Amino acid sequence: MNKKELSEKRQKELEIELEETRSLSQTRNRLLLANIQELDGAYNVLKEKLKELKRRDERIKSFQEELIRANKLSALGELAGSIAHEIKNPLISIQGFAKRIEKTKEQGKIDNYAKLIDKEAGRLSNVLLKLLEFSRMDEPQKEYVDVNEIVDDTVLFMEHHLTRFKNMELVVEKGENLPLIKVDKIHIQQTLVNIMMNAAQAMPGGGIIRIITEKYDSDVCIAITDNGTGITEENINKIFEPFFTTKEKGQGTGLGLSLCKRLIEANGGRIEAESKVGQGSTFRILIPSVEM
Repeated sequence: MNKKELSEKRQKELEIELEETRSLSQTRNRLLLANIQELDGAYNVLKEKLKELKRRDERIKSFQEELIRANKLSALGELAGSIAHEIKNPLISIQGFAKRIEKTKEQGKIDNYAKLIDKEAGRLSNVLLKLLEFSRMDEPQKEYVDVNEIVDDTVLFMEHHLTRFKNMELVVEKGENLPLIKVDKIHIQQTLVNIMMNAAQAMPGGGIIRIITEKYDSDVCIAITDNGTGITEENINKIFEPFFTTKEKGQGTGLGLSLCKRLIEANGGRIEAESKVGQGSTFRILIPSVEM
């Protein structure tokens, strides 16, 4: 084979090789384009799924907020008698002192009655202020507070209701010089109300509810103890699950304690429970202390 033939042969081989390379390149491009289209489709699907998850998350958040509102209104409804009592007493006093002022001309007595009216009006204003705070529906508002102040405000609402209507004895033991905590105090108060209501329901014939505040390692602790029927070992690990309840059908939704757990954790704390059947239960609310 002469040089010309060799050259032509080599040229054909190169042309074939070039054509194969071009064909392979085109195939790769088609595969790459198909992969890009597939990934683009998968991206759009994921994007839509993320949007749907975001919408569901917003609906769940809205549902949780509605549950908290309903829970607060339910507690206020049950405490209506106690709240009415707290409002009625200062109103009766104000009315009585006002009538005495009308009947007397002695300036000394008028001044004294006026001071008493002012005192009772202040008491009434304080009760209404606490009521408005408890029922507010806005976003969490954390502030530095004394845990004993939260307990005092809760007892203001609960004591008359528990002692008069539920035949409870309410014992409060407050620790001294406790460090402050930074929380939404209404969240803590709502949790206390729920736990105390549950305690009263666990003692249908009456009993003792004891509230103790104390320093617990780096936390401030509020312990609520009752001497009621108690909770079984099987159920103690389930009581904070949504919709779990040991009450009879129609007596409870099973949302109270799950909301309590959510509220306390939202404030950087935790809630624990221990119980013995026939001996009662203790719930501990533990909130990190703040050194000022």
